[in-house]
Amino acid sequence: MSPSAPSSYLDIRMATEGLMIDPPVNASAAETLLLNLGPKRDPLTTVIPMTFIYSILLVSGVIGNVCTCIVIARNRYMHTATNYYLFSLAVSDLLLLVLGLPQELYQLWERHPYVFGEAFCILRGLTSETSTNASILTITAFTIERYVAICHPLRAHTMSKLSRAVKFVVVIWVLSALCAIPLAVQFGIVHQSVDGTTVLPESAECTVKEPLEHAFELSTFAFFLLPMSVILVLYVCIALQLKRSNALSRQDVDHRCPVVHNGKSATAAEKEMVQPVHKFQRGCQL
Repeated sequence: MSPSAPSSYLDIRMATEGLMIDPPVNASAAETLLLNLGPKRDPLTTVIPMTFIYSILLVSGVIGNVCTCIVIARNRYMHTATNYYLFSLAVSDLLLLVLGLPQELYQLWERHPYVFGEAFCILRGLTSETSTNASILTITAFTIERYVAICHPLRAHTMSKLSRAVKFVVVIWVLSALCAIPLAVQFGIVHQSVDGTTVLPESAECTVKEPLEHAFELSTFAFFLLPMSVILVLYVCIALQLKRSNALSRQDVDHRCPVVHNGKSATAAEKEMVQPVHKFQRGCQL
């Protein structure tokens, strides 16, 4: 043991800031947990504010997204293509909040061991990746629809049909789930060991267990870089189209408005020119 390492079980327990280890665990096991996984939790000055913030996000997010789904589902006049995309976004947010945030709250107070089991660890990765992918693809589909409506209005009527929007949403979720499976199967429960022999049950951690080569890189490209590039290009095209439309509108207004001379319109100038003639005619009649 190095001179700087804790020399007793009590010193180890104090150094871990709340690392609650049962007495049968020896000092080398405690050192392994501390060095590889760190303390069980951060200081209370960090944990309590983060718990408060997470709780607010969880409650407000669940209430807001559930209300969004209910309002769209119960009101037929809100059954539009745009609202179907919003419904899809609300569902993806709900999955992330309900299946992800409570676990994050628990791990704020106890980082290890992971107590939810390997099945839930894989399910968490699957739902997280699926929801994230679905959100990105939904935003991309919504942007494409806005682009078609503004830049190609003649095609907008066909593209905005409800049946087509429903099909797009279904395809988005199926594709998102299929692409999330390779990433989800990488996750599992990993244990630390002492000297490569003794497995420590207290070190159970949900993390990448069997990494697939280039899986994360491909996912980042397909569900971040590529959609962001498409969205950026489409919004630039929308901005240019709106700029051209505004310029044409101004030209049309200029052609329709009367010409102004010395701050007066042509109609007002004509009236001023005709008034002396009318006065002269009335004088002659008198």
